[in-house]
Amino acid sequence: MHQRQEHARDRRTLAAALGGIGFSVLTLLAVIVGNVPGGNYTAAQVADYLGRGHRVPVIIVFHLALLGILGLVAVLAHVRENIASSRAASIVWGTGLAAAACFAIGWGVEGGQVVAHLEGGSAIAIPPAVTYLISEIGVVFVFGCGAILLGLALIVLSVSSGAPLPGWLRWVTLVCGVGGVAGLAFFPFFILTLWGLAIGLWLLAASRRGPMHQGKLAAGGVRP
Repeated sequence: MHQRQEHARDRRTLAAALGGIGFSVLTLLAVIVGNVPGGNYTAAQVADYLGRGHRVPVIIVFHLALLGILGLVAVLAHVRENIASSRAASIVWGTGLAAAACFAIGWGVEGGQVVAHLEGGSAIAIPPAVTYLISEIGVVFVFGCGAILLGLALIVLSVSSGAPLPGWLRWVTLVCGVGGVAGLAFFPFFILTLWGLAIGLWLLAASRRGPMHQGKLAAGGVRP
């Protein structure tokens, strides 16, 4: 029975590690490949986004982005289980879950525009400025609402005495959290996404050290 519990813990840690890495990689891929209209407005940018050759990639990255959000939820659930302070765990989990919902809404708005033109065909005639406006709403959900909420969750996690994080990861979490709060400035958003890689690789290393190390990790007694 004890061995089964250890193996189950090992699988949960591995799933959380892959979830964190997946969130970072798939979110970055969605941002780069999706190339949604934003920043300075140009009609050409909107035309490229809605172009027939760009529609399939946008739909693909929409699904990949949602898969990345699943990874985010997985790693946040693991973090919640291992925070000694129930208050901090509730704040990190609740705020992080709200962030995940905002990310999903944002990607839904961006993907929805392409699907509407794909299904509606030439009957969908919307001025480029309106498409840009709708796209910016989706951008704010991802780079604004989602990033800020996740950033706040990470800041709480970094300062929580009950979080079993090594010193370097605690600082990385704090920096990434600040980057998330400043996500609307665009470039800081990419700092936020580094957190998934950092904690994912750390958890991956922990899972390879075996169940005994993870038991100490959950108790906050090990600092890799």
